[in-house]
Amino acid sequence: MIRVKKGNNPLIICLPHIGTEIPPAVERRMSATGRLQTDMSWHLDQVFDLAAALDATVITTTVSKLVVDVDRAPDDYSTSEDSATSVCPTLTLDGKKIYKYEEEPGPTEQEQRVLLFHDPFHKAIRSELTRLKTMHKKVALFDCQSMRSRIKGFCDRGLPMISLGTDEGQSCDKDLKVLFAESFTGVTGFSIGVDDLFTGGYITRTYGAPKQGVHAMTVVVAQRAYLRHETPPFEPDKVRVTRLNATMTGAFSKVIDWVGGESGVQADVDTDAGVEDEDLFAVEAS
Repeated sequence: MIRVKKGNNPLIICLPHIGTEIPPAVERRMSATGRLQTDMSWHLDQVFDLAAALDATVITTTVSKLVVDVDRAPDDYSTSEDSATSVCPTLTLDGKKIYKYEEEPGPTEQEQRVLLFHDPFHKAIRSELTRLKTMHKKVALFDCQSMRSRIKGFCDRGLPMISLGTDEGQSCDKDLKVLFAESFTGVTGFSIGVDDLFTGGYITRTYGAPKQGVHAMTVVVAQRAYLRHETPPFEPDKVRVTRLNATMTGAFSKVIDWVGGESGVQADVDTDAGVEDEDLFAVEAS
């Protein structure tokens, strides 16, 4: 299920990996490791609970990224057992099998999952970009995720507290990138990486179009920043969550000011999910 909380400010926050729902027919075929869902952005919605404070738009999916990863290209299928980063992954990020022997989804099943879960998520993004572009000259789109701080074989050296990806500076204005990165400097215990391990996911690379007034960025949070433990049951730490939420609120407030704040034509906003709105801001997938 795709959920959209609509706001009037020119800021869209996408949370593509917080969903944990797995259809029973899929879950039965998963290994014990797969059912743990260790690669999820556990409880990240608590950190990015910013819609009310910032009048921002937040787009989420309740479906697990192990079913379909909406931050991957829709045609990035894989039937091999060496894929952790395809649209329907078969391995965890540290190389462990998600499915039981010979139970991986084939091309037809992967295509069906994309139609059911991936396409509606991106239709919602395009719909919200269309709506906000009628109200503002510029819109900021942030693809927000979290990962375990250290994943063997994927990031052995460990993640910075905050990692930013801008497709090597192609998906947003340089000044916005610097402004957002500097929001975390001076915060005790925070380290930040920019276009290093993460250079921007599919959402950022697809919709970031600065010349068209859409500035996109991927934000990856190391889970030590807000979780008590980075292992099941992935319990959030209330103090850390509150601190990070306040830091993010300040950072995104600066983003809103940069992209134009309250300027632009105000329009009535439908509070429903909005995926049926006319798609005026058609963005071609790259």
